[in-house]
Amino acid sequence: MDPIDPTSTADADATGLRPAGAAPPDIDALLERAHLLIERRRWREAEAVLRQGLAIEPAHPDLLTELARTLYAQDESGEARHLLSDVLAKEPTHLQARYLMFNVLLDLGEQTEAEPVILGLIRDYPGSPDFLSAYARLMLRALQIDKARGLVAEALRLAPDDHGTLRTAALCDLVDGRRGDTEAMRRLLAEDPGSRETLSLVISALVERGRLREARRLAKELLRAQPDDPYALARVQSLSGDTHWALLPLWPLQRWGWTGSIAIWLGAVAFGRWLERAAPQWAEPFWICWLTYAIYSWVAPPVVRWLARR
Repeated sequence: MDPIDPTSTADADATGLRPAGAAPPDIDALLERAHLLIERRRWREAEAVLRQGLAIEPAHPDLLTELARTLYAQDESGEARHLLSDVLAKEPTHLQARYLMFNVLLDLGEQTEAEPVILGLIRDYPGSPDFLSAYARLMLRALQIDKARGLVAEALRLAPDDHGTLRTAALCDLVDGRRGDTEAMRRLLAEDPGSRETLSLVISALVERGRLREARRLAKELLRAQPDDPYALARVQSLSGDTHWALLPLWPLQRWGWTGSIAIWLGAVAFGRWLERAAPQWAEPFWICWLTYAIYSWVAPPVVRWLARR
């Protein structure tokens, strides 16, 4: 389901949509014109049409929702969130506003706030595979792979041929490292911007948790899908440096970050002091080795990363 496409939620539950017949004819005409412009990705023109309608009826929920959609598409998610909050404060069951709010929150990195929004949609529209698939992608970003797979399985049970759910299933396979149709997965990433965005966020989450080899594997797949993207190339080069065999002695520091560094430092100091009392002849070699390791941890990473970029 495409959050930018105003028609993408039309099949979620037709009986649950609010009738549009109450709007004045001129508002209906403006909405229809805006929808056509949005479908063609002509955001600025659609925004101008919607603002023209809001000059007539400033609190119209559909106009505000579609304006939020155009702002979201133009990377103005903060303003889109503000508009959607106004809509949902007055009409908390507005389907399009709710689903768009979920995607806006994800774009802003507010995963904790986005989760109850999609859960509410799943509760209200239990027969919609699109919402289950959207929740699965959220779980992928949180690295809850098993839960994402369970959601995808349920969505496929409801709609075995749903393209959006099949794309999410392929993305689960890719993140999980399962072998499958590699060419199909690369085509998925090349053709679906949403999948690329989800995969990019999964890579960032893996890096934050110190799971660098998994992150490098996914970063390579992302680069294959968009070989001309300098950011994707830089990410692969950086992760290739971080996972180089020469940095294996630094794995605890990479895996646990500052927590690992502090733990190793305190452990080494305590062990060195104990050696000075229990086996003085080994204390000096230990401190020399420890100092060498400390210098190595400072010098080696930037050198290896520099070599990886060449």
